[in-house]
Amino acid sequence: MIEIEDFSITFGSGKNQIRAVRNFNLSVAEGESYGLVGESGSGKSTVLRAMVGINSHWDGTIRVAGEALTHKRSVESRKHMQMVFQDPYGSLHPRRTLDDTLSEPLVIHGLDNREERILKILKEVGLGPEFRFRYPHQLSGGQRQRVAIARALILEPRVILLDEPTSALDVSVQAEILNLLSALRKAHGLTYIMVSHDLAVVGHLCSRIAVMNRGEIVEEITEDQMRTGEVTHAYTKQLWTASQGYDRAALETFQEFA
Repeated sequence: MIEIEDFSITFGSGKNQIRAVRNFNLSVAEGESYGLVGESGSGKSTVLRAMVGINSHWDGTIRVAGEALTHKRSVESRKHMQMVFQDPYGSLHPRRTLDDTLSEPLVIHGLDNREERILKILKEVGLGPEFRFRYPHQLSGGQRQRVAIARALILEPRVILLDEPTSALDVSVQAEILNLLSALRKAHGLTYIMVSHDLAVVGHLCSRIAVMNRGEIVEEITEDQMRTGEVTHAYTKQLWTASQGYDRAALETFQEFA
């Protein structure tokens, strides 16, 4: 479904040049949920931003369903790949109602039956019709992230890119959002690529995980390896060991709300 080969991104020039991502290769099957994990600055979000068309200065090849993406994305290709951002407080316009927010992509892509589509997607993300004309300040953090997910799904994309979608939420709300994302992926046959610095979060949703450090994938592990700590690279071991105290508590909470 998604093939990324010989991918790299460089910012700046001369002495100020930074190789943000290099030697990056990735293959994600249709319907799979794949994780990218690593500390801040490892290049995780930079990859997603290139895929969705925010970062256009990259080298290499990105293919989705066999079609190579260009640096200037077409409207049609944007429709089939949508992104959910990290901050539910900053990703919604404070002066626009949910109806405005969800209508905008439908207008841009010329889709009809807008009221029906909006009511349907609100229901799918666990928000009733009474939320339709509310403003972001009238919602909790978890409800705002549900709206962000609804905005990404309303165009019926094939691929959803998740950039730390729960990091701004408390653990119990994280569990609710992760369970919602899991249910939506199964219901719609979606393919996910999820970025996080949190192994517990990634392990709850993803079956395979690429560990990134300094712009490169240093190891690919399975969900079982993440849980048991059967990893090989020194950086992965360090990341896994550092996360254990929090991971146990988080996983227990995730299971409680599953």
